[in-house]
Amino acid sequence: MKPHTTPTQPNRRAALLGMAAATLGLGNPPAKAAGHAAAWSIETLHAFAPNEGTRAVGSQVFGPDGLLYGVHAMGGQRGLGTVYRLAPGDGAFSVLHHFDYASEDAAEPESGLVVGQDGRLWGSSLFGGAFFRGTVYSIDTAGDVEVRAEFGAVDAGFNPMGGLVEGKPGRFYGTTGGTVYRFDARPGGQLKAIHRFDPEGDGWGSEAALALSPQGLLYGTNGRGGAHGHGTLFRLATNGQGFETLKSLDGGLEGSDPGVTLLRASDGHFYGCAHTGGLHNKGVLFRLGNDASYTVLHHFQGGHDDGAYPRAALVQGPDGALYGTTVEGGQAPQSYGTVFRLSPRGTLRLIHRFSEEGAEGGTPVGALTWGLDGRLYGTGQSGGAHGCGTVYRLAPPV
Repeated sequence: MKPHTTPTQPNRRAALLGMAAATLGLGNPPAKAAGHAAAWSIETLHAFAPNEGTRAVGSQVFGPDGLLYGVHAMGGQRGLGTVYRLAPGDGAFSVLHHFDYASEDAAEPESGLVVGQDGRLWGSSLFGGAFFRGTVYSIDTAGDVEVRAEFGAVDAGFNPMGGLVEGKPGRFYGTTGGTVYRFDARPGGQLKAIHRFDPEGDGWGSEAALALSPQGLLYGTNGRGGAHGHGTLFRLATNGQGFETLKSLDGGLEGSDPGVTLLRASDGHFYGCAHTGGLHNKGVLFRLGNDASYTVLHHFQGGHDDGAYPRAALVQGPDGALYGTTVEGGQAPQSYGTVFRLSPRGTLRLIHRFSEEGAEGGTPVGALTWGLDGRLYGTGQSGGAHGCGTVYRLAPPV
């Protein structure tokens, strides 16, 4: 499909969280939205059809072959999700794998892929495996999938929603709703929990990948629990020692449900978003200082000139600015999400507003990815020619 140029399911998420419960120098005051920066252009690279997958999740990654790889949580031949590949140059699209319960495959992944140091693509799935409690899997660029670990076989948690991060070669770290786990992909390695969350102190309900600091510490988020019940930010060592709850959000001006992967920016601080709370109860963008200080940089308010309800991790551009998406806002009264830029000076501008009727799609739940061509790649879960979402590309002003 040639690129086309144009000028969540909350009930499911709540149910999954219920299962878990049962078991930059942006040192300025909070940013003000400054309207729409009109000079960015958007291309639709592909419109998903139901047999190709639905509910694109996580961020896309560029593989060792320079092609773009992504994941769907549902749809495909068996309705259990897919892994797809797209060539940014001509938009050539193919489904590499349709997940399948029958073969003890992974199923219904809720996160994207990471490129391992072995050249394979690695991910986790919510369900699948011999115990139907989730997997760690890898796939190569030819579409060969291997289930490398099965949750339920050992007491390491179950039903992981967040993605993976690799530390030393072959050592992957991730979270379930109740644990931080490590999987050692080397011969004789194993899957094991390195920390179990105390819901009241640590928080619970982690849905995001961990971030690894240069000091070898893992930083993460819990969308629920903590001292005030509105989620936490935490860190621990890769051996599971030294766990610290760095911040318990208050659910008010500090935000609520910080369920995204933290970005370590070039200034050494971490940045992220809370889905709700804040001055307008539509989410906040925050900084976690390397001294564990917490600062709200922007209160999302929705409407024409701002987004609402951020759900994805931030990325940093070559210009030092932070880029992200919201699942609503930008096109009142029908709002299908936005892409925004937070400048190093702390000014937030929209660089695109999505419209369900537009070919570019909408509801951008996944994080953005910078290409070597200097453009941003992302996915929407709605809209497009078939109503199943799109892969889009944004080009900055020339």
